Amino acid sequence: MTMPYFPFFANIENMPCLVVGGGQVALRKIEKLLDFSPIIKVVASKACGEIRELAGGGMITLFERAFKDSDIGGSTFVITATGDSGVNRHISQLCRQRHIPCNAVDDPESCTFFFPAIVTEGDVCIGISTGGKSPTLASHLRKTIQSQTEGRLGDICNVMGKVRDYALENISTEQARKKAMAEVLKKCLESDVLPTEEQLIEMIKERK
Repeated sequence: MTMPYFPFFANIENMPCLVVGGGQVALRKIEKLLDFSPIIKVVASKACGEIRELAGGGMITLFERAFKDSDIGGSTFVITATGDSGVNRHISQLCRQRHIPCNAVDDPESCTFFFPAIVTEGDVCIGISTGGKSPTLASHLRKTIQSQTEGRLGDICNVMGKVRDYALENISTEQARKKAMAEVLKKCLESDVLPTEEQLIEMIKERK
């Protein structure tokens, strides 16, 4: 049995990445990446209007020409979405030789990483992958999470981070801290109006 790909979260801010392809699939990848602020270079024989607009606004660097092997030089990771399986596999092979992570759209065997379905709310970021087998399922799971949390995850995370600081300073044992924070989370999830930091700390004090 092949093990699933290991999920880890990387800081890609200001990291150079290459996207090969200029269609709607490439555009969707670019739009997701922009939220995380890498330095994006796009190489495409023909780019769609939206990608050209991003380049015109200085969000990405666009080269409208055929891909050259030297284009991958200096890239931290590569996404290839050319619509040509032969080109995608060639780029994937180049990346493997240079130990550069590569995502080849619609070709799981040529991928060394997968592009997850992403839920982001504040500091909460959830990535969902099906190992390239079912993007539809990954998208469904993303929408399910979003519908159930109603956009509150970021706020809950923020207030829990502040309460955790109090717990670390004032609750001596790890077991007691875990119990207190579990109660805090339960309170946050069950309340129609998110409790304040002060209210949650007072709740902890009362139950000590």
